[in-house]
Amino acid sequence: MFYRGQLCDAWALDTSGTGYVSFHLIRHGQCWLHMPCVDLAIELNAGDIVVFPNDAAHVIGSTPERPSTFGIKTITREVPLDKARPGTALICGYLVIDLTARQLLLASLPEHIVIATAADASFQPARILLDLLFAEASMDAIGSSAILDRLSDALMFYLVRAVVHEHLGVCGLIGALVDPHLRRAVVASSLAPARRWTVHSLAEAAHLSRAVFAERFFKVCGMPPIEFLTIWRMHLARRWLELDKASVLDVAERCGYESAAAFSKAFKRIMGADPGQFRRIGAVRNCEALPSSERKAARS
Repeated sequence: MFYRGQLCDAWALDTSGTGYVSFHLIRHGQCWLHMPCVDLAIELNAGDIVVFPNDAAHVIGSTPERPSTFGIKTITREVPLDKARPGTALICGYLVIDLTARQLLLASLPEHIVIATAADASFQPARILLDLLFAEASMDAIGSSAILDRLSDALMFYLVRAVVHEHLGVCGLIGALVDPHLRRAVVASSLAPARRWTVHSLAEAAHLSRAVFAERFFKVCGMPPIEFLTIWRMHLARRWLELDKASVLDVAERCGYESAAAFSKAFKRIMGADPGQFRRIGAVRNCEALPSSERKAARS
């Protein structure tokens, strides 16, 4: 989170350009969303969550009048978060998601998604999350930043739920998980990544014919099922390399590859770096988590 506060009088914020999934939470008050490709301002009210899955350019401000330029930041007056006082209470932040994972999950989503938690009873849990976020932001106590970060992570799941709820017809992994047949194949391959999956065996898991499954999968995910499975395996591999400190050969076997060379070639194509580099990153992170006395020994 990079902003939490209550804005009064005339104000405008452009928080795009992070390269990540950005969001704004409106606890109370009112504001307007402006985007270069949208002529009319979008009204945002208390309880709204607006998310930009692919960091679209935008300005949120105190007036429905279109700004003359984007990339601005104008704050006239700020006050502490307090519902009894005038102004618009905001929390702004972004979610850092691996680029490849973002492409798999979010590339097909609209430029902006507004979750109106106050207008739909099914979003009651999201409203509770919103209350928790602002309560913690108001306290500014020990550990608040860490708690706010963890609560922000949960927004990702509410975003997915909202997309499904609104029937936005998204593609990619979310689209595959929404489809009852494709979901069976995705879950089956996730539970057994080392299995020598073929289009035929994936189709059997989905309870579809090979031809219907292949066509349906490509339509929803924008890629053949085996290519999708390869990308999924590489994400699992990255976790095993970084968190488990598993050897490249061990991870290759977990992903169903007969040789470390074949696995490394596929991994670099998808992730943009050799598996050994991710394993070293994981080793450094694990080393930094050790007490200082053990850290020096581990590095040596």
